[in-house]
Amino acid sequence: MKKNVALSIAAVTSGVAMAKPIINEVTTPQEIGQISEFFQEKGNRVQIQFPLPQSTFAWQNMSRFFPTAQISRDGQVYEFPYALNDEISNITAKVHGRNLSLDEHLDHYPVDGFLVVKKGEIVFERYNTMRKTDKHNWFSNGKITSGIELANLVATGKVDPQAPVSKYIPELKGSDWDTVTVYDTANMATGLNASEHDEPNDDSRTNPDQPWFKWAATIGLFDNEAINHEMPLDVIAQMHRRAPAGEKFEYNSINTFVVSRIVENVMNQPMNEVVSQHMWQYMGANNDGFVAVSPHGGYSLHFFSMNSTLEDMAKYGMMLTPSAPKLAGHKGVDPEVIKLIQNSGNPNAYDKGFVGQKLSRSFYDDSGIRNAFQFDAIFEDGDLFKSGVGGQGLYISPSKDLVVAFFSSGDGNNQEESYARQIAKYFDK
Repeated sequence: MKKNVALSIAAVTSGVAMAKPIINEVTTPQEIGQISEFFQEKGNRVQIQFPLPQSTFAWQNMSRFFPTAQISRDGQVYEFPYALNDEISNITAKVHGRNLSLDEHLDHYPVDGFLVVKKGEIVFERYNTMRKTDKHNWFSNGKITSGIELANLVATGKVDPQAPVSKYIPELKGSDWDTVTVYDTANMATGLNASEHDEPNDDSRTNPDQPWFKWAATIGLFDNEAINHEMPLDVIAQMHRRAPAGEKFEYNSINTFVVSRIVENVMNQPMNEVVSQHMWQYMGANNDGFVAVSPHGGYSLHFFSMNSTLEDMAKYGMMLTPSAPKLAGHKGVDPEVIKLIQNSGNPNAYDKGFVGQKLSRSFYDDSGIRNAFQFDAIFEDGDLFKSGVGGQGLYISPSKDLVVAFFSSGDGNNQEESYARQIAKYFDK
């Protein structure tokens, strides 16, 4: 790849405070062609999950690299009013042993955009490498779209959380999924192998011989000639039990894929339509969203590839706050569904796996954290957080009527979530 492509984007991943270029304004058509060719080269598709210079463009333009399904908006756009609070920029958090203010952090780390919404009003915003009209990949933040929909089905009695997964996905009958409950799957605690970070050899996302990688290849995420014509559920059916369920938070996008299929089978609608009809059309969205679709099976891949503007991700979070009716006159997510999520999970399982341990370091002032229904952190005060690879995040506080949303192009260790938690505590004062 020519040096000028990397140089035009290099400031995004630099640790030096400088004016950061707007990715979609500085990337030329020639550079876009080179980036596209890079990801088309054999073995390179797997690299799109990592913060390469090429990925900084791809993460803001995922529809150039994957087929997509639309998540349609409707109704009047909710225009955020502003009530800017200068104190927020001075809130500090400890990141890698250093105490920095939010503004200092945003100067020095590869954060694309950071937004704080309180009572339906923007109280802080910062765009570094993207415009407010640009769409960005949520990565694993998108997992909560499936988790919230499943929680709604549980709360309304349409899904039995203690039933085996195979009750709702017939293709998994006769496999070890007969022994896994819907609840443990929603909470990333199946006890099955093929996890994303918690295998004995921590190379699930890069090693073509790993079962997790093989599953990802069946949905078109990665290249793997050994897969032949296996379908995703064929590979998932080969997973086996290695530990009791419910005892360890083992992060696994396969669980989200399974949750999505449960929702689809019960609703008899594709996930992108479910999200559109239950949330996106009622939240005063600025734009349609989109989600990547697998070439085999046509599955919408919410575990990895929701895409929207930063404001629309914040509006999605607002649907779980008291300000939801401001968006488009809709009551938002039912309070009973929110309570179900807040009261689920097992704090004793939390820090026994990779992601729980990582986030425990980010939330250094908290204890008793749990995960449930695809949220990575549920705090004792009922606040909710979901993270995504590369440093994406959505923090929701129903009690404080607060949402913090951010997109990054880093390695996932920036700890913007530490600032989100400290901002929430600031509003406790």
